[in-house]
Amino acid sequence: MGNKVIVIGSGFAGLSAACSLAQKGHEVVVLEKNTTTGGRCRHFSAEGFMFDMGPSWYWMPEVFEQFFNRFGKSVTDYYQLVRLNPSYRVIFDEMQLDVPANLSEFKAMLERIEPGAGKALDKFLHEAKIKYDTGMGEFVWKPSKSIMEFAEFRLLKETFRL
Repeated sequence: MGNKVIVIGSGFAGLSAACSLAQKGHEVVVLEKNTTTGGRCRHFSAEGFMFDMGPSWYWMPEVFEQFFNRFGKSVTDYYQLVRLNPSYRVIFDEMQLDVPANLSEFKAMLERIEPGAGKALDKFLHEAKIKYDTGMGEFVWKPSKSIMEFAEFRLLKETFRL
């Protein structure tokens, strides 16, 4: 039998740490200051409305999938992602924009506001993909036990690309 471990907080980090420790045979107790689990992914309900208390973006889906796979599960065993259209609404002083989920429609909307913005978005997305792939491939999956994990000239060069 493993050690008794206390994990403070029941957000993504706390719950994933608790699951990982329990999988290794430790007896885990999770302490949470709020009345529900989830940390920044909680929701709050009042007067018939539900409010998201945290992230509204689903970043790095492969991290979630890998986590659930470690336990013989899939994210789809627990939740279904639903693409919203419009994705969200931006409100300026006198203008309101409903941002479409479809990339072509989004670029067309940007072009109506500022000619050339669609091409600028393409450039931004291309650079963002390089940064994402580099970050995921070279940094996110490292155990981060020592700075020496990153002491490679190739990684230093990749850092400057980010």
